[in-house]
Amino acid sequence: MEGENDMILRDHLAIDRTRLANDRTLLAYLRTGLYLVMTAVAVWNLEVLRELHWVGGIAIAAGAIVMGAGVLNHWKMRRKIRTYFQKESA
Repeated sequence: MEGENDMILRDHLAIDRTRLANDRTLLAYLRTGLYLVMTAVAVWNLEVLRELHWVGGIAIAAGAIVMGAGVLNHWKMRRKIRTYFQKESA
């Protein structure tokens, strides 16, 4: 006989949607970080923007921070999702 804590299909699908949303969020963070890095490369390579060389350094640092924050957020949310899923299926 099934217990009251057994998850139904709707619950499993909700967990899958949450995991996919977490993955999409990570990809958005990484994409934004890469755009910042590409901006830095463009600033460094354009002769017209030679005076703004410092902006490239800031963009590289910001890109690294954004990508790092995205990875940390992804790991934290993945752990929360896993913990919730294990608690609900037990």
